[in-house]
Amino acid sequence: MDTQVSNEKIVLEIPRRLVDKRLDVAVFDLLQKKLPACGLSRGSVTRLINERKISLNTRETTPSYLVKLHDTAEVSTKDLFAPAPILEPRKDIDIPVLYEDESIIVINKPDGIQVHPAGDIDMKTVAHWIITKYPELRHIGEDSLRPGIVHRLDRETSGVLVIAKTEASFKALKELFQKRMMEKTYIALVYGHMEALEGEINKPLIRHSGELKRFAVETQYVPEGARQALTLYHVIARYAEFDLLSVTPKTGRTHQIRVHLASLGNPIVGDKLYASKSLRRGDTFFSQRQLLHAFRLKFDLFSKKYAFEAPLPPDFRSVLRSIDPVRHQGKDSTFFQSEGAGIKGLSSAIKGKTKAISDGVDETSKTVYDDEALKSLLEE
Repeated sequence: MDTQVSNEKIVLEIPRRLVDKRLDVAVFDLLQKKLPACGLSRGSVTRLINERKISLNTRETTPSYLVKLHDTAEVSTKDLFAPAPILEPRKDIDIPVLYEDESIIVINKPDGIQVHPAGDIDMKTVAHWIITKYPELRHIGEDSLRPGIVHRLDRETSGVLVIAKTEASFKALKELFQKRMMEKTYIALVYGHMEALEGEINKPLIRHSGELKRFAVETQYVPEGARQALTLYHVIARYAEFDLLSVTPKTGRTHQIRVHLASLGNPIVGDKLYASKSLRRGDTFFSQRQLLHAFRLKFDLFSKKYAFEAPLPPDFRSVLRSIDPVRHQGKDSTFFQSEGAGIKGLSSAIKGKTKAISDGVDETSKTVYDDEALKSLLEE
């Protein structure tokens, strides 16, 4: 490995022993050995990559990128030795607490609140709420901008989020996520109808070419860097033009549920990144966010079993009630509305798919409602 300092830039070349490691892991390893005085944590390295202050082969990339032999990471010395930004308390964030003990806090994250800062230190985040309500947690974990945070939800996704209160619980929870020992269940409303009432989506994910925030599935040729991803789903309710799903991701890839469902032609309602504009054209009565909710989280920690559920937020329940013409019209569970009925403004592509189902093409779709599950979700 060669390390050079010129024009206030540090250039780090990836050696053989770090090939196929995450970029943030590799850079942290190299900096610890060559520039220990900078004192950066791995979390700080991750933050610098997210802030586009560390490039790879002169290009912007992500912390999870798997590095190759002789790749070169470049960072400015002023960024390495600059003091880390500090979260300031703010009292304008209200987050419901579902559970708390000496080891963990479990919250029901509202939609519209990011879990931790990404570039803008002043943005409203769960991390700000944590250091405001629990200032003693400021230094729990690997990054002061992510106090006690062991996993994330997208900004527009609501639901269960667990936070570590101690270093011991932080390490234990992180290991549970890494070993896929967390049982996660999401609720999603998707456009159109799934081909089967239950099934699995087993497609590797790869970062979309030229877009740092977008992912895609790859099934024909799996390139180097693609990551295996498995998602299970079950149809809870079938509406005229939508399906309500219970979704269980068996792996924890970024945007996994959103990308997998979109790959089947059933993107999540309101998803601005993975649903086409033509699909979203009829969403004027929906909330302005993707209808994805982290409903349940189950795990074992320190020989104790935990299980938490976060009720659907009011906007999600309101949408479900507004698109339920089957029950409103007194039809039984085998009824399917035909094309042209239902919500005004829906795209022709989805109406066509709806008509194929309603004409009886899909003989596996006789069960429209999982009554018990739906009733539970709609309870206030």
